[in-house]
Parts: sequence; C-alpha cells; structure tokens
Amino acid sequence: MVFGCKEKYESPVESPTTGYLVVEGTINSGRGNTNIRLTRTTKLSNKTIIFEKNAQVKVEGENNVAYTLPEKTTGNYSVDNLNLPNNQKYRLRIKTTGGKEFLSDFVEVKKNPPIDSISWKRESDGGLQLYIETHDDQNKTLYYQWEYTETWEFHSAYTSVLKYIYLNNAPQSVTYYNPVTHSSDTTIIKCWQTDFNTNLLLGSTVKLNKDVVYLPLVAIPPQSWKLTVLYSVIAKQYTWTKEGYEFLDKMKKNTEITGSVFDAQPSELKGNIHNVADPLEPVIGFVNICNVEEKRIWISSSQIPDWGYKMNCLYIEVENNPDSIGAKASDKLPISPVMEDPRSGRILTFSAAPRDCVDCTLRGTNKKPAFWP
Repeated sequence: MVFGCKEKYESPVESPTTGYLVVEGTINSGRGNTNIRLTRTTKLSNKTIIFEKNAQVKVEGENNVAYTLPEKTTGNYSVDNLNLPNNQKYRLRIKTTGGKEFLSDFVEVKKNPPIDSISWKRESDGGLQLYIETHDDQNKTLYYQWEYTETWEFHSAYTSVLKYIYLNNAPQSVTYYNPVTHSSDTTIIKCWQTDFNTNLLLGSTVKLNKDVVYLPLVAIPPQSWKLTVLYSVIAKQYTWTKEGYEFLDKMKKNTEITGSVFDAQPSELKGNIHNVADPLEPVIGFVNICNVEEKRIWISSSQIPDWGYKMNCLYIEVENNPDSIGAKASDKLPISPVMEDPRSGRILTFSAAPRDCVDCTLRGTNKKPAFWP
C-alpha cells in the first residue's frame, strides 16, 4: 500500500511587511500610451493586490531630459505620446511615499516592426484558432512579446416587454414596461464583454534563419458565446532586449509551467531595477523601451456557419399573482404575456425565463465601446 500526506507549504523567503516593489509595463517610445503599474508582493495566502500609491515616476534620458508619469488610477502611472528619439538611452526613476528611491539601468530603444496580420482558421473540433504574424527584414528584432484584448457583442435570448411590480422587495405582479406602446426594454437586450490575456505570450526567432514569426495568439472554444454576434481582438506587440526576454522567460516558467518534478524548476528573477540606497533589496520587474505596435481584427457570426452556441434558456408560464410568481418565478424575469383578459386587458399569465437569458447586463455591460461599429 502507498500512503501519502499533504503538508502546508511555508515559503523560506522572508519579505518585509510592506512587500517588495513590483514594476510592470513597457515604456512606449512612439505614439500612444505608456503605463507603469506599481504594486507590492504579498504572502501566497493574500489574494488582494496592494498598489503602490502616490509615488513619483519619471522617464529620464541620458541627455538629462525627463518625462513625468502622473498617477491616473490607483498604482497606475501614465503619459501619452512620449515620441522618444532612438539615439538615446532611457531609464525609469521611482520615488515612493515611504522615502525609497529606485532606478533602472539605462536601456536602449528597441525598434519594433509592424504586425503583419492576425489570421484565424476553424479547428477540427469546431473552435477557432487565431494566429499572429510579423517579421523583420533586418533580422534585428529577435525577441517578442504580445498582449491581447478580446471584446464581443452578445444579445439576450429573449426580448422582454414586461417588468415586475415589487412590494417589500418581492415581485407581486407584472405590467408592461411601456404601457402605451408595449415596446421592449432595449437597455437589457444588447451587451458587450471584454477579456484580457493572463499568460505571458513570448516568441523568439534567434534560432531561425529569418526573423519571421507565425504563432498562435488566442483560441476560441467551439460554441463559445464570444462568436454569437460580433467579435474583435486587438493585439499589442513589444520587442525586448536579450536580457529582458530572458527575465520574462524565467517569469513564465516560474508562474505558468512549474507543476511537477519534470517541469523547469523555479529560478531567481533578477531585473534591471534597483533600490538606490540598498542595491541588495529585491525589486521585481524589468524596464523595456520600444514603440508599441497594434492590430485589430473583426469576426462576425456570419463568417462562422454552424457555430452552435446554445443557452439553457427554457421559459415557463406563470400566473400573474404573488403566490405563483413566488413559487415559480422569483429567480426569473418576465418576458411577455401569454393570456390576457379580453375585456380588461389584464395580464392573466406570462412567460418567464432565467434572469441572464433576459437581462444581458448580468453578463456584461450595455455601454457600447467607443471603437465598436
């Protein structure tokens, strides 16, 4: 017989109560936004992100120019359109409210080639696989990273013309949303949802004869709700130095791959940011500078025949009284009348369905994105 036990893991690494500084983000040398996020490391048991607030963040050049990054949201320091000359090196300077000062090494500006295309193809299981393609004719880029943001439009399974009348927070009966026109509540029909990649997407062409990249970007499972109406993905491409890429690669192995004795084992992460007064204090992060390239594509449901998305949206018939509603439809929303009194027009019975089948705002937002057609 084989016996096993499970023991609580206690990390041998001792960190200060305030945690170590974590610096995330790329300095965009071209047009567009530069955002640096400052947080603190926490215990493994702590699921809350601790932001470094009210810090002073600057980008400094070897030619003594400096650009301030104001704190736009908590822990996020941003500036637009730096347009940095490529013949200078730059570094990041951070002063915290605790009185500590951090400096990165001076870093060269890396030239980032445009993204050639984002393409997709239908997989054998019925899902979609999206690919990203880029190249550098001068064979100088070599080290790449990508991020992507998905946005998709979706609609409610049912259009509702009814609403509940409440008493003491309990539905008592239904009435028309618009008693005059009997029109539907258009604010809960059409919605959008957004998602971001959470894994590090890296690619290197060092071992290839040409600096050409064609790699999987994102997979959409078969019958996913992302492709019920209209879907869009925007990809951002960064290029890195060899040292910065190796830092990211170690981070990826430490956070995403390690899981057994057969996987790559955790290694020390040493970035290019240092505490000015105490160079031995760990700082998590690696400052990178390049022009950020973007590309967006659109995919409509009409391009994906027989997608087969289905919601569990069975409706029921309910009598229009408090007892019937409380017993059958307290966890549902009304859709439309089934039977009405021909003389008074009073609704006698109505159809009802699960809430998220009627109100799309329970799964997304009804605020249309600014870039949406």
